[in-house]
Amino acid sequence: MMIADVRGKGLGAVRTVNRLLGAFYEAVAHLPGLTDVVDRLEEVMQRVDAEEEEGTESFATAVFIDVPNDGSAIYMINLGHPAPLLIHQGRASPLEPSAPSLPLGLGNLGRTQVPVDRHTLPHDATLVLFTDGLVEARDRHGTFYNPVPFLSRPLPTDPGVILDALIADLTRYTEGRLDDDAALIAVTRLPDASDDTKTRSRT
Repeated sequence: MMIADVRGKGLGAVRTVNRLLGAFYEAVAHLPGLTDVVDRLEEVMQRVDAEEEEGTESFATAVFIDVPNDGSAIYMINLGHPAPLLIHQGRASPLEPSAPSLPLGLGNLGRTQVPVDRHTLPHDATLVLFTDGLVEARDRHGTFYNPVPFLSRPLPTDPGVILDALIADLTRYTEGRLDDDAALIAVTRLPDASDDTKTRSRT
């Protein structure tokens, strides 16, 4: 899985998104590991940046996640992106990276080998990924939205229900006013599914 947020707006950003998505789908189909996928997408972002007009810079924050066949854990690389939340038994916990890493497109500024973090994924746990449009949303007083308190409560394990409830709470908090787009993904590990259907997802 990948969630990413490209710098900028307009057609240039849309073209960058399309190139990243195409490169991601190709990379995961042909490359053996998560770091190989990240290296390939870094090359794509470097080419995009080289094609930009002088004085502009393209980069993208991103989270990459690999789920083994048994679904018992996730392997994650975080490149400057908001930490995903793991929701389990009424508690939402940010999965912070073990070390900070520069976003895609800025690897030439000194990024070394990116760390791959392993996190246990319990039965009935839900992983929520999002872009910074969620956590940079503000109420009428200018206070940023924090999804952790709302998600730290008994919730159904259905990822669609969780996202619908989160979006409703965000809308209430901001009174329907968002300064930036927000993308969200939720994935739940089912307790009794076969190996090839271990998770249920919603975007």
